[in-house]
Amino acid sequence: MVDERSDVHFPMWRKKVDGSLFEHSMTAIPKWVERLWGISGTFNGVSSKKDEKSKVDIQIKHEGKKILFTGWVTISTSEYKGKPKISSRLEFEKKLTSTLQEIFVMSHMRDLERRMRLNCKPMDIEEDLPFYEFLDIEWDEEKRCFIFKPHYLQKPTFPELFKHLRSKHILNRIEDDVKDGKSKKISKGDWKEKSEISKEMSTENVIYTLIDSNNAEIYVGEAENLARRFKQSRHEIPGWTHYRVDQLPEHFDKKTRVHLERMMIRFLAALINNNSGVESMGISDYMLTNKRIDR
Repeated sequence: MVDERSDVHFPMWRKKVDGSLFEHSMTAIPKWVERLWGISGTFNGVSSKKDEKSKVDIQIKHEGKKILFTGWVTISTSEYKGKPKISSRLEFEKKLTSTLQEIFVMSHMRDLERRMRLNCKPMDIEEDLPFYEFLDIEWDEEKRCFIFKPHYLQKPTFPELFKHLRSKHILNRIEDDVKDGKSKKISKGDWKEKSEISKEMSTENVIYTLIDSNNAEIYVGEAENLARRFKQSRHEIPGWTHYRVDQLPEHFDKKTRVHLERMMIRFLAALINNNSGVESMGISDYMLTNKRIDR
């Protein structure tokens, strides 16, 4: 049961969450919403994101914090049945796309399913997997700011599994596969506590970083399979407390992985103290414990 909102301060559109938000980082603006927000007056003649007048702010509250993103409103003119057709859209930066994917997990998963099927239309996937999520969008014309607020969320069927898929960037890799047929990007990880390493059972082709926050030590390594590597004792930095992982695309072979590892080690050696005599800027009290550092 979801109560209707009592905190709406600006003209609002309750948008059904669909694939355009995730796949294209945008949404078309319906005619009635154009009139409600006065789009044609505010953005008259703005047909490109390169036009500074198209730029707007987008505010959304996520994980207890209000975050601002950049967006763009553009108006385009085409011809339909011999008559001019004017349409407008709201586009936004990729970081907001990722945030929406995290918030609307079920809609994102359903859209991935649609894109993985051949010639599957949005209405078809909604009939097969019938549920809806909604995003309230308000327009503060004075501040040129859109306010996004999730109104209704479908509870994830397997919440811990979805959380794990998100934290391991697996959904991002599926996004890349769907778009390009092959994952081409490096998935950058966040710092995690040592206790989380047991969840890295299927993480392969990686460059990882270890930190001992108690003794101010840092170590960079590479692994074909992270789980197998961490069954070994870590003599280089035995008291490590935190780690992060960058997962490489499948087509990056061992030679490429090692080259990237050597580059990261050499980069760190130029910034922080090390035991190999490489000249460092000494910007931190941390010590790089890698024994092999390229000159």
